[in-house]
Amino acid sequence: MKTIKNIHQNMKTIKLLVTALLITLGLQSVKAQTTDITLGAKLGASFSTLRTGLGAITDKSGKVGFNAGIFARAGDKLYFQPEVNYATFSNSYSFNAKSYDAQFRTINVPLLVGYKLVNQGDMNFRVAAGPDFYYDLKNPAAPTGLDYKKLSAGAVVDAGVDIGNLTFDARYSLGLSKVNKTLGQKANIFSLAIGFKFQ
Repeated sequence: MKTIKNIHQNMKTIKLLVTALLITLGLQSVKAQTTDITLGAKLGASFSTLRTGLGAITDKSGKVGFNAGIFARAGDKLYFQPEVNYATFSNSYSFNAKSYDAQFRTINVPLLVGYKLVNQGDMNFRVAAGPDFYYDLKNPAAPTGLDYKKLSAGAVVDAGVDIGNLTFDARYSLGLSKVNKTLGQKANIFSLAIGFKFQ
């Protein structure tokens, strides 16, 4: 049964990666026909906490992870920015006198709508918000019988600056769905990233 389950999970992962590739190729094709779409790549660090109101969980401690991905930006002052990222985050905690280190390796897909508050040539300051989706590629350590969900959703807010082809972003993702229903945990993730726009 485990082998069948692993094959099923690997197929889901492959489908997600193929979808991300097709989106990227599709955006590249559209970009060739318009100047209002920008493609880019980014790399950064993230810090997470698993928020819960369950009193049996103690000694909660978040750890630094990283994120890397690609993005497309369509529009000018008002824009739409879909992304596909690989993101890691982890959190340690105690539950019923046992310690756990939940490590997440995820495909992250934010769908942002943004607005450039300052838009002056090679420099702009922007804010954005939108839904945020995570698909976990591995099984984080959890109490017996209390496995983490593969798919979770949240809401993300982002503040960024572009200077020439360089991009700088500070982002907060608020978990809206529980990554572990029984433990009541929701993932809150703060991240910083630097990127490069291909123009």
